[in-house]
Amino acid sequence: MTDQCVNVRCCELAVCVGAVRIIEDVSFACCEGEWIILTGPSGAGKTTLLRAINGLCPPAAGKVWALGSWIPGRSRQDAQRAWRRTGTVQQDVALFSTKSAAANVEMGLRSAGSDSASARREARDWLERFGLGDKAGEYPVRLSGGERQRVALARALAPRPQLLILDEPTAHLDNGSARIVLSAIRDLVRDGATVIMSSHHREEVEDLRTCEIVLEAGKVTHICR
Repeated sequence: MTDQCVNVRCCELAVCVGAVRIIEDVSFACCEGEWIILTGPSGAGKTTLLRAINGLCPPAAGKVWALGSWIPGRSRQDAQRAWRRTGTVQQDVALFSTKSAAANVEMGLRSAGSDSASARREARDWLERFGLGDKAGEYPVRLSGGERQRVALARALAPRPQLLILDEPTAHLDNGSARIVLSAIRDLVRDGATVIMSSHHREEVEDLRTCEIVLEAGKVTHICR
């Protein structure tokens, strides 16, 4: 595993939420074209680890290498560069409530550098791919939980990011929708993207993932490649 191909590296990482240490002494690395799945019981620290990799939870100890820069120590410019190359879906999906489904996806594409016409066209294509072609003009409040999740996934995947950070991305999806989403993620991995994804349903990605990292009580107990 050469440094040139590593997109994410955690080195003796510890993360606190308030006064509570949630992550303790976590170390691993993942490369281009790898699909990492984080598993473990509820409260194991999966979400906190994803937030630390994404720069949202500063380390209490250790450090994170993500897309060319270290956390802590990352400059504002480095952070912006990393954000433009990262697709993220959190458990709360965090759509813009004042924008339509299509406009939410377009914003992800525009942030990554697409022009208006291309962003509009690609947003429609991704919504169609995820079975939401008839929902393009709807606002999040009028969408079901599963539909909102698919919009958030389309927004994250459409710019074809170098790094995807996904927190339970199929939690609210039916089996058919989950298969479509996982197929789209697989295509990005084949093109060299790195995916780090938490899931309580390891069986749905058993044949897709390249590595499984098991967390218990904030510590890595097993890494299977």
